[in-house]
Amino acid sequence: MLMAPAVSAQSQVTVYGLLDAGITYNNHQSAGDGGRFSVEPGVLQVSRWGVRGSEQVSADTRILFALESTLNNDTGSAGAGFGGNQFSQNGTSTALFDRAAWLGISGRYGTLTAGRQNILGVESVGRADPADLAHAATNPNVLLSGMYAGALYGGFGSNRGGAALRQNNALKYVSPVADGTGFALMVSAGEQVGSLRTSSYAGASVFHSNGRDGVALAYGEFRDQTGTASLHAWAAGVKWRPSDNWAVRMSYAGDIVRGDISIPMPGNPQANANGRRITVTGIGIDYQYSPQLVSTVAAYQSQRSGDLSGKAAQYLLITKYSLSTRTVLYGSLTLAIAGSAAPQDAMLALGLIGIGSGYRSAWRAASGMQHVF
Repeated sequence: MLMAPAVSAQSQVTVYGLLDAGITYNNHQSAGDGGRFSVEPGVLQVSRWGVRGSEQVSADTRILFALESTLNNDTGSAGAGFGGNQFSQNGTSTALFDRAAWLGISGRYGTLTAGRQNILGVESVGRADPADLAHAATNPNVLLSGMYAGALYGGFGSNRGGAALRQNNALKYVSPVADGTGFALMVSAGEQVGSLRTSSYAGASVFHSNGRDGVALAYGEFRDQTGTASLHAWAAGVKWRPSDNWAVRMSYAGDIVRGDISIPMPGNPQANANGRRITVTGIGIDYQYSPQLVSTVAAYQSQRSGDLSGKAAQYLLITKYSLSTRTVLYGSLTLAIAGSAAPQDAMLALGLIGIGSGYRSAWRAASGMQHVF
């Protein structure tokens, strides 16, 4: 009993989360100018909850863990789908802690973690996203650069369906930071008998930050369930603050499929994606009017080539007002313009333009509140 206070003082467990509730209207979702009005969770940022903790086991060594789940606060459900033990393009199994589930150790030689984790491009280049990862459900860097769009990327990596943005069975190493510079390595095992490469992921990243400005580079290779097809992805991001009121973020990312693999297209469920290349270029600018009020303008250009030619652009205006350090009111306008109304173009608009609607542009208005706890 006398030792218990000393032991508990060395360990910490925190319950945390983010609740985002908003209303949206998006036009051109179907033929005949069908629009959609909705009350949604995670409009500006993904709603989530989690538990994280650490224990100091020696002077320079800590044990760390994190469990984090997507929270759908409009219905009360939690977690997201993945492929389970069998491949499914959009995922069939639900993971409660879909965003993070890992245990690790940190010390003078870096940090090593094991479990379900983000791929390295998200951890590094995501910090330079032009819209600061806003509107994750339609953000080109989240769905295309981060490969969260299961309909386009479900066939690769240890997740075996759904999003490739997070990988199961992962080991991640992050180096100590020296003069603002560090690197990270990550591997995810497919855990298939007789093959080390099937349904696997391997990646590396390097980053530098002076606390104000920063740059990051990342590369990753994913294998499909047969081990014969691969997805090679790369990303680069820069964040620059020329003054206290202004911030500029730029990113470029891309990926290419090598080998025969079927990735369904509307009207062609057996489409072969061999040679398919998708790239995303983006730039965003923040202006801080006051400590409480900030606006962001951002633009993205997404392109597809190799199998089919397609392109789409997004333009966003987002304004946030802080009621407190934990609560923010926000409003946004988004315009999407595709190269044509064809599926390969409309798909790159990431849900903002209804596929088969016959339109090549659409707009969305959103407003809501976000609270961090």
